[in-house]
Amino acid sequence: MTNIKPKLLIVEDEVYSQIYYSNVLEADYDLFIAPTVSEAKKALRDTKFKLAIVDLSLPGGEDGLSLIRYLCLMHPEITASIVISAHAYPKNREEALDAGAAEFITKPIMADALLGVVQKYIQDTP
Repeated sequence: MTNIKPKLLIVEDEVYSQIYYSNVLEADYDLFIAPTVSEAKKALRDTKFKLAIVDLSLPGGEDGLSLIRYLCLMHPEITASIVISAHAYPKNREEALDAGAAEFITKPIMADALLGVVQKYIQDTP
C-alpha cells in the first residue's frame, strides 16, 4: 500500500526560503511552492491542499494577507494557514491572525519548530 503524503501549499518568493522549506518538509509532505498569490490560486484550482504556509510580502498585486482571506473564504478544506514572515511587529501578527491565519511565526524558523507546527495541524486529519 502506498503512503500518500499530505499536500502543502507554500507561498514564498524568496528562493533560499523555498529551498529551506523543501529540505525540511519534502520527506514527509507533498509540496507545491508558489512565488506569488496568483500562482497559488492557480494551484488551488487543481489540487486539494491540507495546509498553507504563507509569507506576508509577496510580489504582484496581492500580499499574503489577501491570500489568507481568500483561503478562509474559498478553500475551507485547508486545515490551517500558517504565516512565516520576517515582519516581526505585533501589528503584523494581529493582522495575520485577524485575516484567518492559525499561526504567526517570525523568520528565521528552526527545522524542528517548522516540522512541529506543520504536524500540529496535519495530525489526525484524513
